[in-house]
Amino acid sequence: MHSVVDGATPALTRRVRTAHRLTAAARRRTAEDGLSGFTVDEVCDEAGISRRTFFNYFASKEDAVLGFTTLWDQHEIEERFTSGGDPDEPGVSASLLDDYAALLVDRWTEVGLTPEHVADLVAAMDREPRLLSRVIEHVQTRERADVELVRVREGLPEGDLRASVAVQVVCALAGACMGQFLEPANSEPLKTLMQRRLVAAREVFAATLTGGTR
Repeated sequence: MHSVVDGATPALTRRVRTAHRLTAAARRRTAEDGLSGFTVDEVCDEAGISRRTFFNYFASKEDAVLGFTTLWDQHEIEERFTSGGDPDEPGVSASLLDDYAALLVDRWTEVGLTPEHVADLVAAMDREPRLLSRVIEHVQTRERADVELVRVREGLPEGDLRASVAVQVVCALAGACMGQFLEPANSEPLKTLMQRRLVAAREVFAATLTGGTR
């Protein structure tokens, strides 16, 4: 199983594991009793932390279930991505798709997605379907923000379709990779799965541009 804490500093490792304990407890209780069937204090008791500590990680019980924690600071990851382009060069950079794919992989690695975590979230959403709308809203908001990241990195004018298409293409590939990554039989890291699909996508695009010749 691939873990978010591999190679992390001891302090980060402790914080990540605390966040995971809280989320796991909140998801289990939601799946069993619904969001209204338990309190923040009960989640804290199960995770072995104080109520004050809980609110250092999550703004609400619902955020704990969804894993929307203030712990994940995306600034460094996003800054690394935006610094990879050259906005003074015309068009988009050759490394754009690879770099954006790496950004997505870094985000998912940081939050420590595993088959068990996803299964717990699905069970919670089955009990509380309204959580799904929060997830969809979060994904859409993130994708809109990423379009702006791409646009700034590449020095594109506002509304340039190339920024949104880059995000849409890579996110579609990433969704397929995540499905494969979460399969119990999978043993390959997410980065490898993503790189393989990017290679295949380039071959498809190249064949289309050349009329399908080999």
